Amino acid sequence: MRAFLNWLAAAASLIGLFFTLYPYKDNLSPLQIFVLVVILIIFTGAAFFDIREARRRGVKKYSDNIAINKYMHSMLKKSGFCEICSRDASWISDDLIWPLLEEKSKNGEITFFVHKTTPDLQRLAKAGATIIEYGSFGFDPLTRFTIVNAGNATSSYVAIGSKKPNEPHVIEELDSSHPTYALALDLVRTIKKFK
Repeated sequence: MRAFLNWLAAAASLIGLFFTLYPYKDNLSPLQIFVLVVILIIFTGAAFFDIREARRRGVKKYSDNIAINKYMHSMLKKSGFCEICSRDASWISDDLIWPLLEEKSKNGEITFFVHKTTPDLQRLAKAGATIIEYGSFGFDPLTRFTIVNAGNATSSYVAIGSKKPNEPHVIEELDSSHPTYALALDLVRTIKKFK
């Protein structure tokens, strides 16, 4: 919504500027009309892509595990190397997600940070995934997140999931310029240091 309002304000400013500078008594020349059309096309395209990106990265709400797993599958399928911080990664056994995780494991594109490993995680480790247990450090972070495209500063972002009682599960995607992304990265690097 904020991106839409920003572009609406920008459009209002441009329209105001145009009518302030345009002399009403003169007709626009073909060159002026062409320039105006080009500016409108560029402006509209930029607004469309910016609003679409803001909606894609905005807060997403899911009411059941099926919807959450579809989101996770879509996110992981479109990504490169991922670092996933989870308590036990219980969601990985889903029929939709498991084959994708096996493929990413074989390609060396996934690392799990978990409180304690499970048989499913051990199977992924045999396929090539990196599994790092942090439970033995005596520390159990409340945060559950995935760093998508880890190591690629231009396209990396963090997806953070949270759930309050009697409310839908919420997932928020924050790009690498957001302070929360930096905190997630610091947590992952700290766990790696102590493994």
